[in-house]
Amino acid sequence: MPSELFGAVKLARARSGTPVCCLAIDAEEDFDWLNPTEGTAYSTACMKNIRDLQDIVSPYGVRPAYLLTYPVLEDADAVRIIRRQLENGQCIAGIQLHPWVTPPFNGGAGREASFTGNLDAALEESKLLRLKEKFIACFGSEPRIYRAGRYGLGPHSATLLERHGFTIDTSLAPRTNFTGEGGPDYTDYEYEVFWFGRQRPLLELPLCRSVVGWGGKPARRLYHALSAPRRAEQRVPLRLLSALTRSRCAERITFSPEGNEFDDMRRLLRRLRERGQTMFSLSFHSSSLGIGGNPYIRSKADLHRFYDRLSQTLDFLASSLAFRFASLLDIPDLLLPPEAAA
Repeated sequence: MPSELFGAVKLARARSGTPVCCLAIDAEEDFDWLNPTEGTAYSTACMKNIRDLQDIVSPYGVRPAYLLTYPVLEDADAVRIIRRQLENGQCIAGIQLHPWVTPPFNGGAGREASFTGNLDAALEESKLLRLKEKFIACFGSEPRIYRAGRYGLGPHSATLLERHGFTIDTSLAPRTNFTGEGGPDYTDYEYEVFWFGRQRPLLELPLCRSVVGWGGKPARRLYHALSAPRRAEQRVPLRLLSALTRSRCAERITFSPEGNEFDDMRRLLRRLRERGQTMFSLSFHSSSLGIGGNPYIRSKADLHRFYDRLSQTLDFLASSLAFRFASLLDIPDLLLPPEAAA
């Protein structure tokens, strides 16, 4: 496993073989995904829809982790909804750092500046602290869970999280290459839960994403070679990549009802379980709870299909796979401590 972003790491081992699922939601403003830059328009109206979400997840005992951005923390109505759910034990909360809407601002422009890891260490820390202070002002406690917006980890991120009291990071996007937009390359990372930290242990629970298929490792390597950022006129690799995916020889699947059908997610879970994984994080964006907030939900039909996939997935986990549902903050206690995991 690459370690340049995290230093020394230790793979996490579960205390039992019971599979566990948590739910992480990017609780964020609706914004133009093609233009995540300072000064662009956004709305937090989608956050009101998390009340409807609670009716779907509560029967399964699911306590979502809402990873809140600065604009959401500025929305008094959204904060009231989250605070009420926190008080009722229905959810947990952490933070998500979107640099382009989090002060202090320095006039940084362009898509590269939307990846936190591209900021210098001092500015990254300043934004992290302002976001943390805003969270404390809203809820009276320190956030322990972090996600870098756009999965934008950088060389200073792990040190800053350790310094400022976080215990869980969820920023890693395995088998994904953002270099075409100026972001990080996580191609060599597989979906694995691991411990990191120099002075104390922190847990990395990545986005649940992997390249799976009947072609095995050779096909996965070919998939990554073909999916590397390239010029639009290079059509042949794109056709080959499409053939790999359609034939299910090698396909990248995310454990999310956004852009993934139920059968896709079921194949992903089966492959990851075969590899010995027991900890899984289902995820999506709060903007998927309304129409037009992101590229996944453009119509009422899209929204209905999204909710259907979410409900079908939760029912499958509970009824067919006997998964246990836990909150993100419960996960460390379900794992052996780092010294025992070595």
